[in-house]
Amino acid sequence: MLPAPISAERAYEIGRDTYPRIDLSRDTFIMFAHARAETWKGNPDRAADMFLACACVERIPAAVAEFLAAFGERIPQYLGKLARNADLVAEVRQILVTRCVIGDANKAPALMAYSATGSLEGWLRATAVREALSMHREGDRHASDADAALEAQISWVDHEISLFKQIYREPVSHAFATACAALDAEDRALLRLHYVDGVTTAKLATMFGISRATLIRRLAASRALLVERVKAALKVASGVADQDVDSVLRLVRSQIDLRLSVVLKNVDESAAS
Repeated sequence: MLPAPISAERAYEIGRDTYPRIDLSRDTFIMFAHARAETWKGNPDRAADMFLACACVERIPAAVAEFLAAFGERIPQYLGKLARNADLVAEVRQILVTRCVIGDANKAPALMAYSATGSLEGWLRATAVREALSMHREGDRHASDADAALEAQISWVDHEISLFKQIYREPVSHAFATACAALDAEDRALLRLHYVDGVTTAKLATMFGISRATLIRRLAASRALLVERVKAALKVASGVADQDVDSVLRLVRSQIDLRLSVVLKNVDESAAS
């Protein structure tokens, strides 16, 4: 037996209670809910899911962070045996974030199609499996060895940060520049070789006389240190509100901005001049 239907206004209150850090306009949510009235049918069990989906479509940083925190790490569970392929998992995650949350100039985010008939997680699981099967059929993508798994942890070709940049473009640019300048020469050199000069992890391992797995861990540690520097810069002087810093850092930790290469290059060129 279905629960008694509720109003869009009541659904909004449930959503706010579930996600108190997400500042979503009541009017925006009610329009979103009314557009799905025939499929949602006032089901209170879908209120929080619909609230999160609406807030993600509106590109609210805290909502995107909540979305990633709730579902990002579950993707391997959704994919079952296909999750043994670390590269495939990383690609599916990128596609979900890109297509579900960001969209592009010609296409709205896929979350716009969420009808609230079922759970948001169920909708995401079906999307993840469909994308994974599609990619799996295109060819063999074996990446089960330990090095490949480590490499997947520092994959930086992702669009999560692109969404973040659209919202906090100036504060992030300033924070990255400040953070890169504050790194010591060794950490900055390692990041520059990889991100600016495009030196592969295998070649870097040879250059530094260490194993590739160790090099990957070292590169990941340098990135982690950079993230902490970014956090400090955002808090101190970059204009990001205190309540948004944690949401911001979830995105920064997940992927280093592709623009990092430009920032590192500019920092080193300025130091040399």
